[in-house]
Formats: sequence, C-alpha cells, structure tokens
Amino acid sequence: MTGGPPQGATPGRPSPAEARPTATRSSLRAWAELLRLPALFTVPGDALAGAAAAGARPGRGTLLAIGSSLCLYEAGMALNDWADRDEDAVDRPHRPIPSGRVRPAAALTAAGAFTAAGLGLAFRAGRT
Repeated sequence: MTGGPPQGATPGRPSPAEARPTATRSSLRAWAELLRLPALFTVPGDALAGAAAAGARPGRGTLLAIGSSLCLYEAGMALNDWADRDEDAVDRPHRPIPSGRVRPAAALTAAGAFTAAGLGLAFRAGRT
C-alpha cells in the first residue's frame, strides 16, 4: 500500500471522481441560468388569471395549462439563447452558450423537447 494520491489524482487537485459533484453542480447552474429558472414563478399567474377571467374554477385543466405555459416559456428561453449565440459571444460572453457551459445543440434539443412537452400538455388541458 502506498501513501500517494489516488489513481488519476494529482497532488493538490481532486481526483476525477471527487471533481464530478462540482462539475455536475456547475452544469446545473449553467442550465438554470440558460432557462432563467427564477423567472418561472411569474408564469403560473397567467393561467390562473385566465381561468378566473373565464369564470372557471382552477382544476386539472388549469394545472395542465400551467405546465404547458412553463414548458413553452422554457422553450423560448433556450431557443432565444440558441438564436442569439453569435451576438452573445460578442456582447455577453459570460452567458451559458458562448462561454461553453452549455452546448448549442443541447440548448436547441432542450427547446424542442420543451416545445413538444408544452404542446402535449396544452392538448391534454383541453379548450377551456
């Protein structure tokens, strides 16, 4: 048995296994920034106000509409940053895509997935 660092580690640096939680947190932070997660709290109010304006009591359809709105909002956030990635590289290089923390293809894939989920939830919510 040796007293040296674990295999794959460099003295003074974490091993690859020790570095993973930090990399995961960093990745989650980048996605939270891309999707502007704190702004999501403003979205449900629109569906609730719409239900109230229509005289409907909030129920299953309202919850599905809220879910749809959340997904479509996130799709817009990801798609906006994907579309603006060249401009952001010059004006806002700290943003997740130009900084390399989120790949452009991943942002576009997320936008497509959120759009599909949002449309599916809207369909399930019904017309009211």
